[in-house]
Amino acid sequence: MRSEFGYAWGKLYLAIMAMATSTAPMPERVCSVFREHLGSLNSQNLPPFGYERLRLVRSRLARMSEEDVDEDKTIDMAPLTSKEAILVAEEIVSLFDEIAKSDAQRRVVS
Repeated sequence: MRSEFGYAWGKLYLAIMAMATSTAPMPERVCSVFREHLGSLNSQNLPPFGYERLRLVRSRLARMSEEDVDEDKTIDMAPLTSKEAILVAEEIVSLFDEIAKSDAQRRVVS
């Protein structure tokens, strides 16, 4: 994918692959992929809708209030239940899908 948001797409793809292939418990997988692949994404790498969704994921994972979470702070991951981790994983997959669809629509129009 060579698009304006190709970097974000690649990072989300790597996150999904890591979640799918890891044998760690889901809470560990989610925290690990965020640290390794998604934590570096910011408002310059994502469309506005994607940045907002990633900001919400970041706030779910962080031990700080949502208002305090921004792209410049290091996240201290809060403990997650398996159910919470699954919800975060689903959001990551959904965000990947939305960015891919958005890019495909933009290509059709241009």
